[in-house]
Amino acid sequence: MNFTNVGKKFRQKRLSLNLNQAQFAEKVDLSVDYISKLERGERIPKIPCFVKILNALDLSADEVLSDIIDKSYVSRTSEYLDRIGKLSKEEQNRLFSMIELFLDN
Repeated sequence: MNFTNVGKKFRQKRLSLNLNQAQFAEKVDLSVDYISKLERGERIPKIPCFVKILNALDLSADEVLSDIIDKSYVSRTSEYLDRIGKLSKEEQNRLFSMIELFLDN
């Protein structure tokens, strides 16, 4: 399995929280070297460490593992539904029309 994308997601979220690797490492009680290797996909965290990182980054396992898990469409569908719910009614109707057109072809 390739965990490069998992590491990229960790990094993107860490950066969106305006944390450098040292700050994040301190927050989760891990070394900067370990965080760096995780973000490059060179290390795979054990479950307790994985959960600690997810909680610190306010991520779900589904979000992080969606590229690896075969049934990730369930997670992605849920994410899309949340995003669609934030659109105006007009934007929702336009999107639904496009989806219907796509599915009918």
